[in-house]
Amino acid sequence: MTSKLLCLVEILVFLAVLAASQAVAQSNQQQTHPQHTGGERMPREAPLPPLKILMPENGATVGTQLALVFQTPADLSKMMMGAAALDTHLHIEAQDVSVMPSREQLVRLGEDRYLFLFDLPAKPGKNTLRIYWSDGQHEPIVSTVQQITLTVEPDGAQ
Repeated sequence: MTSKLLCLVEILVFLAVLAASQAVAQSNQQQTHPQHTGGERMPREAPLPPLKILMPENGATVGTQLALVFQTPADLSKMMMGAAALDTHLHIEAQDVSVMPSREQLVRLGEDRYLFLFDLPAKPGKNTLRIYWSDGQHEPIVSTVQQITLTVEPDGAQ
């Protein structure tokens, strides 16, 4: 009886070690993403999904709460912060502050259309709003950059 119990304990310990090693391996894969070490850009296997700013329009006057409506056919679950294997990912930039929104920070407005609200109020004056795909080192992929110019007015001035 003792030998059967010992054998059962050994099997359980073996299974626990096996399960733990797989969990650690998966955890490490999700917490890191491939990064290019410099020099030439890594070649792309397929073209990147297009990005298009729908609102606000170029030259618009807006209040201090910036919002961006954009369109892309991309599978955002694979190209946003929090993706299992993140390389190319989305950046949205205003007033020299670049953010990498997670999928949860976007409001889906319909097929391929999304809304992003900036957390911080914008400073009054001329501003550039940009959206683009970035590589693993957070460098803009120039061919994907979309930008507009806005005039931000203090709230109540419009």
